[in-house]
Amino acid sequence: LKLGTGRFWTRLALSSANFKSKMPETCIEITAAAKSGDGTTMNVGIKMDGKFQCAECRQRFDSEKAKELHWKFIHDPNRHQED
Repeated sequence: LKLGTGRFWTRLALSSANFKSKMPETCIEITAAAKSGDGTTMNVGIKMDGKFQCAECRQRFDSEKAKELHWKFIHDPNRHQED
């Protein structure tokens, strides 16, 4: 059995090519609230302009409520975690 040959694989390749060609070519606008980091690998995913920093990690948030929710769902040792 050779992978990548036959009618199924041809249809799959053609449908994949069609899917890629239908992707929008417009620019995506990213709001300031969704941006993070400062261009360095050290700060990837860290909201640099957040005023409220988590006491247990490097994450920063725009509001105290956002920081509290982060702590509740990420760090709270009393929160039930399913395996």
